Amino acid sequence: MKLRRIVTLALMIQMIMLISCAKNSSTSSASLKIYQPTIIRLKANSEVQTVDGLYTPQVDEVWHSDKRFRELERTLYYPEHK
Repeated sequence: MKLRRIVTLALMIQMIMLISCAKNSSTSSASLKIYQPTIIRLKANSEVQTVDGLYTPQVDEVWHSDKRFRELERTLYYPEHK
């Protein structure tokens, strides 16, 4: 009976410590969100930094994400699959 109370108390202390650490975490939940826009519009002659270097579009451009492109393609070629 005494051992059971000790184990219960130890578990409760550990749970309280874990919960209190989570509340004081410096990482906000907003910084953990991953966001990718479905459309990016680029203005002509404005430099854009990429992994491979600077890119300067010659004309205004619209870039679609892969998901958005596939949705557009599906509606154009297979209109019954909306």
